[in-house]
Amino acid sequence: MKLKDFISWYERLVPLEIQEDFDNSGIQFGNLNREINKILISLDLDDNCLNRAIREKYDLIFTHHPVIFHPLKNIIEQKNSVNTRLISAIKNEICIYSSHTNLDSVEFGVSDALAKQLGLINPKILDFHKNNTGYGKYSDIEEDFAENFICDLKNKLNLENVIVYGDTNRKIKRIAVLGGSGGHFIENCIDTNCDVFVSSEFKHDEQIDAQDNNLILIDIGHYESEKFILEPLRQTIQKSFPDIKIDVNYLKKPTRKIF
Repeated sequence: MKLKDFISWYERLVPLEIQEDFDNSGIQFGNLNREINKILISLDLDDNCLNRAIREKYDLIFTHHPVIFHPLKNIIEQKNSVNTRLISAIKNEICIYSSHTNLDSVEFGVSDALAKQLGLINPKILDFHKNNTGYGKYSDIEEDFAENFICDLKNKLNLENVIVYGDTNRKIKRIAVLGGSGGHFIENCIDTNCDVFVSSEFKHDEQIDAQDNNLILIDIGHYESEKFILEPLRQTIQKSFPDIKIDVNYLKKPTRKIF
């Protein structure tokens, strides 16, 4: 399979047109006529991912977060920098493709994977976007105390810790989830009468706004909120390209610890 054929197939499934204007999803580097026999899927092009791709001779790295996000004025090798990783990928002829906000908003995307992991049934779109796609999902659960839900969430997501803002001693019923940074979607949660919002990276004013509206925020971490899309994505690609070797690259350690 040539890289251009893979891209053509994927962008019919997850169109570039639905990405945000600030985004840079799509091919980051590569020869469109390159034969692709091995694909490594990862949230980010970190050293762990790149070193594995070089060592095990993958032809394509597929990332969620774009490797080239801001315009590059130069490409200079510096320790622990995106530029250095990009240069290494180029030297080793490893192609790079990224799918960010279009994978966030597509029907079976990042938030759907998180909702499924939590067992939410028939979730609805939290914030509608282009072409009937949207960000986040929300659904009702059997009414329970917030503390019980948090314990259940930690088990289902295999988390050592979470950060919680709000009253955990009350009963809850409606849950919203969003993979990635969720602060901009608190108003959507309030408008849809959600009791709990599971996401990450809430600013102080967003925490206050949520608590003023009786909305409990659960910060599970950015990586932890998005990693559940990786295996469904692998399976989707594998189903269409059964002869290609496709693997997922996970971080070996938690992204954060709370002391």
